[in-house]
Amino acid sequence: MADDHHAGPQPMSDPAFYREQGYAALPLFDRALVEAAQADIAEHVDRLSHALYLPFDKSCPDAPLAERLDRIYASDRSQANLLRVAICTDAHRGPRLQEIANDPRLHAEAERLGARELAGKVVRIRASIASFPEHRHAWHSDVVRDDGTSCGQVWTTAWIPLCDAGPGNGGLEIIPGRQPAPLASETDNGLRITDAAIAGMERLQPECPAGSVLFLDRFTPHRTLPANKARFALVVWFKAA
Repeated sequence: MADDHHAGPQPMSDPAFYREQGYAALPLFDRALVEAAQADIAEHVDRLSHALYLPFDKSCPDAPLAERLDRIYASDRSQANLLRVAICTDAHRGPRLQEIANDPRLHAEAERLGARELAGKVVRIRASIASFPEHRHAWHSDVVRDDGTSCGQVWTTAWIPLCDAGPGNGGLEIIPGRQPAPLASETDNGLRITDAAIAGMERLQPECPAGSVLFLDRFTPHRTLPANKARFALVVWFKAA
């Protein structure tokens, strides 16, 4: 009989770890593939900027993607915000990003960890941009009302940073430990996870290099951390069958 006292900690790849902790950060994609997908966002910004009455050079086309919106913001906040909203609304439809979102390995891993058949998903780009701190997501879980409709159907979230992400560069902070129900409560600003609800709970800021995927349970509280340069992530919310 094996000596349990000498058993090591469960690896994150073990579904038991996910069931207990409510998250797992795993290497899944080739780093170069994920980093190259940022070109879909840069091309989206170019396409939109060409469509505006503003001269194209006002969109700072020579700036790296990680600095571009901040540079635009310095001279025109509304232009930068328009592009930010467009990125978070439509850029995920780019061919490189779609290749990642539709990769069978992603779906299979989400099903394996969550121990649930999945059918359907929602895909978007999310960002941490220094010029827009008000748009960093505060503490929340991806399901705030477990009613089986709309977002209540989400079972597992795959958060895929398109560059290295973690403390100091736009990663996520999470509350580990799988929750049996959402921690959000009704406030004057709608359903929110209040500081009181998570007081005293452990917090983690996982390192997520490009190519890794941070899988989150539907009730796992998390929030976006600041970034000195813009960090973009592809997010896939998988729904239960």
